[in-house]
Amino acid sequence: MSIMAVYLSLLLLALGVFGQELPSGPHGCTEGSCYPATGNLLIGRAVNLTASSTCGLDGPEHYCIVSHLQESDKCFECNSQYPYDPYRHRNSHRIQNVIYLMDSNGDNTWWQSVNGEENVSIRLNLEAEFHFTHLIMKFKTFRPAAMIIERSADFGRTWRPYRYFASNCTRSFPGIPANGLNHINDVICEERYSDIEPSTNGEVIYKVLDPAIHVKDPYSFDIQELLRITNLRINFTKLNTLGDDLLDRRFDVLQKYYYAIYELVVRGSCFCYGHASECAPVPGVDARENSMIHGRCVCKHNTEGLNCERCRDFHNDLPWRPAEAENPHTCRECNCNGHSSQCHFDMAVYLATGNISGGVCDDCLHNTMGRNCEMCKPFYYQDPLRDIRDPRVCVACDCDPVGSLEGGVCDSHTDLDMGMISGQCRCKANVKGTRCDDCKEGYYGLSQNDPLGCQPCNCDPRGIIMMGAPCDQISGDCSCKRYVTGRYCNQCLPEYWGLSNDLAGCRPCDCDFGGAFNNRCMMENGQCDCRRHLIGRQCSEVQPGYFCAPLDYYKYEAEDATGHSPGDSALHGKVRPQAETDCVQHLSNQLRRHRRHRRITNSQQHRAALRRIRQLQQTPDVRIVYREHTPSHMVSWTGPGFARVKDGAGLVFTIDNIPFAMDYNIMIRYEPESTEDWEAIVSITSVNLPSSLRCGNLLPTEQLFTVTLPHRNRYIQMPRPFCFEPSNRYIVSIRFQRHGVSHRHLTAFILVDSLVLIPKYTELPGFQGTEPETEQRREEMIRYMCVDSFMITPMPALAEMCSKLICSISAIIHDGALPCQCDPQGSLSGECDKVGGQCHCKPNVMGQRCDRCAPGTYGFGVNGCTACDCHPEGSLSNQCDSVTGQCQCRQGATGRQCSDCQPGQWGFPSCSPCQCNGHADLCDPRTGECSDCRDYTAGHLCERCVNGFFGNPVLGSGEHCRPCPCPGNPGTDHFNGNSCEADHTSNQIICTCKPGYAEPRCDQCASGYYGNPQQSGGQCLPCQCNGNIDPQDPSSCDPRTGQCLKCLYHTDGPSCSQCQHGYYGNALAHDCRRCTCVSSGTIKSACSDGQCHCDRETGACPCRENVAGHNCDQCAPNHWNYGQDGGCEPCNCDPQHALGTHCNMFTGQCHCRPGFGGRQCTECEQFHWGDPRVQCRECNCHPLGSEMAQCDRVTGACECREGAAGKRCDECARGFTGTFPSCVQCHPCFQLWDDVVCQLKRDLDHIQYVIQKILESGITPGVGDSRIRELERKLKQVKDLISSEERDRIHQLIGQSIDDLRAEIALTDGRLMSVARELNITVAEEEALKQILGDLEKELRDVNATVAHKQRLVDDYLTSGFADQYEKVKKYYRQSVEAEQKCKASVSGPSSPVEQSKDTRAVTQNLLDKSKDKFLRDLAAQNKSLNELQQKTHDLDKKVHHLIHKVCGGHGNSSTDGNCTDNQCGGAGCNHGKRVCGGEGCNGTVSTSVAALNNARDLTDSLNAAIEELQNVARKFQDITALTQGVKNQAMNTLEKAQKKKDDFENNNKKLKDFIKKIRDFLTEEGADPESIEKVALQVLSITLPVNRTTLDKMIMQMKDSLSNLTNVEAIVNQTSQHISKAKELLDKAKDAKTRAEKVKDTAKITKQALDGSEKAIQKAREALKEAQNNLNSTKDATAKVDDRLRQLEDKQMDIMMRLQNLSMGVEALKNKTEQNRLMAKEAKAKAENATLVTTSLQQSLNDTEKRYRELLMKVDSLGGESGGVINVNQRAKDIKKEAEDLLNKANKGMEQLKKLEKKFRNNEQRMQKQRTELDQLRQNATVVRDEIRDQVQKYSNCQ
Repeated sequence: MSIMAVYLSLLLLALGVFGQELPSGPHGCTEGSCYPATGNLLIGRAVNLTASSTCGLDGPEHYCIVSHLQESDKCFECNSQYPYDPYRHRNSHRIQNVIYLMDSNGDNTWWQSVNGEENVSIRLNLEAEFHFTHLIMKFKTFRPAAMIIERSADFGRTWRPYRYFASNCTRSFPGIPANGLNHINDVICEERYSDIEPSTNGEVIYKVLDPAIHVKDPYSFDIQELLRITNLRINFTKLNTLGDDLLDRRFDVLQKYYYAIYELVVRGSCFCYGHASECAPVPGVDARENSMIHGRCVCKHNTEGLNCERCRDFHNDLPWRPAEAENPHTCRECNCNGHSSQCHFDMAVYLATGNISGGVCDDCLHNTMGRNCEMCKPFYYQDPLRDIRDPRVCVACDCDPVGSLEGGVCDSHTDLDMGMISGQCRCKANVKGTRCDDCKEGYYGLSQNDPLGCQPCNCDPRGIIMMGAPCDQISGDCSCKRYVTGRYCNQCLPEYWGLSNDLAGCRPCDCDFGGAFNNRCMMENGQCDCRRHLIGRQCSEVQPGYFCAPLDYYKYEAEDATGHSPGDSALHGKVRPQAETDCVQHLSNQLRRHRRHRRITNSQQHRAALRRIRQLQQTPDVRIVYREHTPSHMVSWTGPGFARVKDGAGLVFTIDNIPFAMDYNIMIRYEPESTEDWEAIVSITSVNLPSSLRCGNLLPTEQLFTVTLPHRNRYIQMPRPFCFEPSNRYIVSIRFQRHGVSHRHLTAFILVDSLVLIPKYTELPGFQGTEPETEQRREEMIRYMCVDSFMITPMPALAEMCSKLICSISAIIHDGALPCQCDPQGSLSGECDKVGGQCHCKPNVMGQRCDRCAPGTYGFGVNGCTACDCHPEGSLSNQCDSVTGQCQCRQGATGRQCSDCQPGQWGFPSCSPCQCNGHADLCDPRTGECSDCRDYTAGHLCERCVNGFFGNPVLGSGEHCRPCPCPGNPGTDHFNGNSCEADHTSNQIICTCKPGYAEPRCDQCASGYYGNPQQSGGQCLPCQCNGNIDPQDPSSCDPRTGQCLKCLYHTDGPSCSQCQHGYYGNALAHDCRRCTCVSSGTIKSACSDGQCHCDRETGACPCRENVAGHNCDQCAPNHWNYGQDGGCEPCNCDPQHALGTHCNMFTGQCHCRPGFGGRQCTECEQFHWGDPRVQCRECNCHPLGSEMAQCDRVTGACECREGAAGKRCDECARGFTGTFPSCVQCHPCFQLWDDVVCQLKRDLDHIQYVIQKILESGITPGVGDSRIRELERKLKQVKDLISSEERDRIHQLIGQSIDDLRAEIALTDGRLMSVARELNITVAEEEALKQILGDLEKELRDVNATVAHKQRLVDDYLTSGFADQYEKVKKYYRQSVEAEQKCKASVSGPSSPVEQSKDTRAVTQNLLDKSKDKFLRDLAAQNKSLNELQQKTHDLDKKVHHLIHKVCGGHGNSSTDGNCTDNQCGGAGCNHGKRVCGGEGCNGTVSTSVAALNNARDLTDSLNAAIEELQNVARKFQDITALTQGVKNQAMNTLEKAQKKKDDFENNNKKLKDFIKKIRDFLTEEGADPESIEKVALQVLSITLPVNRTTLDKMIMQMKDSLSNLTNVEAIVNQTSQHISKAKELLDKAKDAKTRAEKVKDTAKITKQALDGSEKAIQKAREALKEAQNNLNSTKDATAKVDDRLRQLEDKQMDIMMRLQNLSMGVEALKNKTEQNRLMAKEAKAKAENATLVTTSLQQSLNDTEKRYRELLMKVDSLGGESGGVINVNQRAKDIKKEAEDLLNKANKGMEQLKKLEKKFRNNEQRMQKQRTELDQLRQNATVVRDEIRDQVQKYSNCQ
């Protein structure tokens, strides 16, 4: 190849590589990077190319060429004094010659160095930066043995290596790595260009960017630095020589060693960073040649510089970057808005703008500044009317220097976001205005010295008026709000607090006028100054544990006052005389009335009336009357009751607890007993003279009041108040007498409740004066009736305003709140009511402090008080002793409650003597049952004997109770009975014995018990047999010793506590199972008749020696030969050559490592040799050269065939020639001589062996042997012959002898070869037998694995669910079919293992007879195992076919093709494209299960649909129930209102009757005067009805109409009854559906029909529900109408009660009918649940069937996996039959359960019928009540 071709190829390659790294698109430089053309940088730069050594520079020099040494012209001249000229200076070899390969004449030119000089460098200096791509050097001589290519990018100041080249990099450049490139910029040493060959035209090529290394970013800094150069230097450091220079350094030797280069190509381009497509000459450098690569870039993209390394002036808005393929990175012009022509790039600005702009303008003009000259300088601002580019855009500021910052700087531009307005002055912090000449609002005192301009007003913003400036701008005074004061408006006025932003500034304190000392409060939080125990900001709240006293707090109970008789001097007023004749007159009048009514016939009653008069005369003048609190009566008194004061008598009160000096209104609370008015004479006297300011100046200190007590009132207030003061005691005496009469009446009494002092609040602070607050409080006390509320008893609930005012009054009077002082025993807590101080009492406790029992209770304690519960007939009253609770009993009554008879009597209150037949003195006071019966009697009346005695203890029988002889007497240790009775027919005593004893005398033990009850102290104990005997069998255990004799459930032992021999388990749980020991592994002594014994608890079998397993079914680990009498033998596997210590259980074969064999792995395996203790090696006998594959087990030598030799028989033997295996026999003469030589060699070897033995032992081996002696004799003859002179004859004899020996040797050799062949055959057959036995062993392991797998499946079955079991059924069926096929293939056919085993057994027997004895034992065991396996397999095949017939209904198939053309039911082995088992017409379990499953699925779907429908119905019933509940609630509300009106009516009616009765009695009384009669008549006539007659008639008519409207109720009831009938029909249909559902087992079709009937019934139920809902809607409408009518008549009188009562009855009837509808829905739901129950039972039956099917499959599998299962197949078949019968019985029990459910359903129906009857009775009762109410209404309507 020419140098030009090489150059062109390298150039194209370099262009391709660098073109990929620096792409340049077709668009030129406009849209992306562009690059100048590449070329040879040496062209035009000859003056820049230098070499450190050049031949002939100083004169001609000679040099030689190695390739020309054989020629005549081998040395030449070099003269480089002048530049090369093709005509005149052809021998000039300067460095410039390397620029071109040839001159103009086509002759090669080159550069050549001085001879023998090794360190030579070539350097290229460039005038600018260039891209350097690759270097090509073509040498004229040897290439350098070592060289370096270096570069410089700073014009030669620093150098860095590109690449090292050396023939031996390690020696030449030891520190430089010589491996390949990993990165593009790695510096390595390369050896491929430094070989000594070729001697000429050798090349060195270097590429800066190796094509093998991928460059991700060609514009990266590293790549640019790698390509960029300003200087290139090539350093040659070592010459390549032939080595003669090492010995001789003479000049003629070194003449042929020098550096010479034909051509040097430095490929590159102008380095422009992608910003230029062409380059121009650098200034100062002429364009010497046309193809010269210039160094100055013609820059584009607004760049400049030699290499376009910077942006042009005023184009620095973007950072300079190298151009990229799709982005030229053009430099952008700066934007200075016409105010500058210079700028620079600032990277910080560029990053701050988000890489958008980085240009910063320099030297801005026109008073502008900023990065783009876009801002005005300080003290200038931008004219908003001029464009930013206008030279006059910036205008000088106009700011007041006093109030502006920085001497008058203004805003340079407008920026609303920053609050800047162009030209606006920058005022000081507290200054405002366009020129900053005013203070801001809130500031004052503009000053130039103040850095803030103005001082702050410091006004509190909460307290100043927001309108205008907060303070004066000159003085700084703040403008405060109405209730705010202070210079800074930061304080509230007195009695105000809470300075805030409110309009008024502060809020009034509003301190409670009573709870606080004054109206001043703290300004911060408004807290007032509270009195004691008052809290809250306003002091209006009471501290917990304290209370406010009510206005009637100071009340004095009449019960605690002192009673005085009429004549007592303590009572003021004149004493009236007693009218005794009035009593006689009264009695006479009473007697006359009795006679008129014929109520008296004799004088006896007359005497009784006189006694009554005397009793009245003896009645005390003042008596305490206690009243109990009952829920049905209103409490109209305070304290425990009243003081009952007789006419003329009085009470004296002592008052000494006045808290505050002021006027108090005096009030007396009372309750009259008659219609007469009374009067009270009240006297108030102070014990001490008044000393207070309030009461000290008032006279007199004693006052007397006389007031009338009207009978219609319950309290009276004195006409004027009285001034009470603290620390003084007052006596108040009151005389009570009838008003308007002159004499005291004996029977006149008045009930006095209490004396009350009510403070006159109007004189307290807060109620005095004319202030609006005071007037408002007085008005509120009147408006909310705060005082009137305390006049009424019981006091109504106080208004909230009253509570507040009363608390204030109490705080003033008591200087704070009062402590609750609740009694800890009688109160629930320590707190009390806020107003009144009433503590929360425990049950039956009363008093303000809960400190005493209520009337009618006793026993004050931690649990309250207990009700007296005095018997109304046995006690005088319901009051009892407050401590003991003892009631006051009548004569003949006793007990705490007076509810018992006297001892010896019973039946209170009709007490009668106890009847105890003389055997007891006392009896139960209520039942009369006798207690503590004597004489061994018992019973209610002591009428029978106690247990253990007999007789007739009834009084008068003459008999008594005698002890029972059973056999001893009661109470002794020989009494074994409970009771006895006399048998009069046999005159015997029959005992009722204790458990365990037998009748008649309990002297024998019963069945299941033992002992000696005939002896004294003997007992009968239960036989301790752990429940394993029949306790009814007398012979089940010994009656004396208790030994168990007939143990059940396979148990044994004296107490049946263990399992029988041959069984194991838990005898106490009746769980003894038969042992499952394998007889071949169990010791013989534990087995008999084919059954072995095992551990009675665990079931573990007694195994033979080295036999393991729970059932003794396997050898122990590391043992074999199972089934022998002595147990299993140890494996004895070689520990080094075996893989483990275990071996085959039957053959004993150990698992050997590769290369070892034998049963114990103590030998080398087949086709191996050597000592197994050291190593076994493979024979590797050549198959073409050896007779057999087995070599000698000791030496490893193979037995070679004829013509083969060598250890591996892979060479031609002696006597044969050629290349193995094509060995050709030599000439027969060779064989003759070779035989002689071989024979001699063997003889000599033998002799040498014998000699060695003699030398070792000194004994001649074989001495005495005839053969040796014969040989010695012949040897002697040979010696004699040799010693004789007849040598020819001797030689002849020797030859004959040799021939004889050769023949004998050949014969022996033939026999040996025959024996060897037989041994080889035997070995091969032995290996075949081993393979067969291994296969059998593998199959046996598979069988064991199958057994284990089946066991796991059994465990999984016991723990898995229905879905898993169903999937397993299908899986096991497939496995069963596969197992059947596998079983058939294993027992039938000529190629089956059984048949092969038979043939193999015969061959093996013959071979083992010739082989070792150990095979006999192994083979016997294998034959035995094979026979058992064959028999089991044959039996298994029969049983599998039988089971397949049961499961699938077919007999299966034993053929190999899997076709069952005559059996459509399929089975094991049948495969019509898929597994077949069962089908139509098949009676197998699978078909039955599938059919049942399909039927159940269909039934389930139908029932699910029915359930969903019933659920919808149930939901609708729930909706109706909700509507019904709403109606019920409305009806209940109406009923409550009616009941309330009824109670009011009854009370009024009762009062009216009492009133009429009193009037009648008064009119009929003879002593009534005409004036009184006239007054009573006038009052009666003044009574008017609430409404007139017309209105009342109208109301009655309306009520009648309303009652007539309620007739729809009966229609609804009838309609609902029809619905009930429909529900009954639905119930009957549901029963039919249930009956049909019970027959699902026979056919699913009937069930479907039943479901259709259920669907129809559901539809009818829906219709019934719809009608019921309509009825409910109509009911609801009717109820709404009635409710509207009730609201219209609610404020009327008692007439409304009748209508409401009728309405409540109708609603109750509707509620009952609605309840019946709900029951109907419940019955429908029960019908659906019954259907679901039937489905569940069917599903359970299906589950049981599938479970039995799975168990059947498990039994099939167990037949194949268990060793002893074949024998018990018939038994298992019987068990399956029994299980099927159990399944049938379970189904029958399910039918019985359904019948029970049906019976329960009927019972529920009967109970519902009974409830209907009760509802009818309730409806009749309601009708009766309604009619009665109508009659009452009619009577009242006729009242005039």
